[in-house]
Amino acid sequence: MADHLSSGFVGCPDGRVSLRHTAAGLYRWFGAQFLQMATDAGAEEYRFGLAIARETLARADYFEAFPDGATSITPDGHGRGYCLPPAVCYHVFDQFAGRGFDRPITVTAESPCFREADRKAGGAGRLWEFTMREVVFVGASTWVAARREEWMSRTRDFAVSLGLVGSLEPATDPFFGVTGRGKRLLQQVKGLKYELRLAVGEDSLPVASFNLHETFFGQRFAMTLADGVDAHSGCVAFGLERWVLAFLEQRGPAAAEAVLRVPSRR
Repeated sequence: MADHLSSGFVGCPDGRVSLRHTAAGLYRWFGAQFLQMATDAGAEEYRFGLAIARETLARADYFEAFPDGATSITPDGHGRGYCLPPAVCYHVFDQFAGRGFDRPITVTAESPCFREADRKAGGAGRLWEFTMREVVFVGASTWVAARREEWMSRTRDFAVSLGLVGSLEPATDPFFGVTGRGKRLLQQVKGLKYELRLAVGEDSLPVASFNLHETFFGQRFAMTLADGVDAHSGCVAFGLERWVLAFLEQRGPAAAEAVLRVPSRR
């Protein structure tokens, strides 16, 4: 992996990263691009607080699937425990828990996220603390699947327009957890998760994931459609720091500076 200190991308051994100069500008630029893509696609923008209740993650079966995956923080003094969010979509499902939908919805939000497993993994591409922009869909199965296909195509075209080399691939790990090897294999066979992987050195790094949850979260958060059936959901997730790292690896700081000089579409 190339040394990006001159561009301002500095990885820390504890799973964090600091960005300055070109890297910081590129981070803001990618953030603006993904927000614009989401709003252009009709997503309603939300902002959630950082902490998420442990009971919300438990309702999503997060601890069963990832026993050591969440970073706990101090209780609020009323007996409720909180965690730092491992993904943005849990905030969305908590927001709409118990809701019935007479039409499909698309929501987007950005937040810092934290994953203990990636803290242990090490390396600038696997961070404990990172920034995620998600676009979440809730609706009927065919509608959710169509939105995911659109985003896979849209994101691939975006990467190509930047001259980035990568590929869309079925993921070997599901976005949401289930226990048991058989269930995980079934998720892979059904194509519930794809990743856009961009070349980074001699390896590749997943910079975006495209996920179908079927009725997994619809059932757990009591989200239903107009006819009373469980809602399907899906999401697209972008890791901003990973996009910055992949761009600097493939195109270099001069290309990054050139991108930053182009007036924003906003």
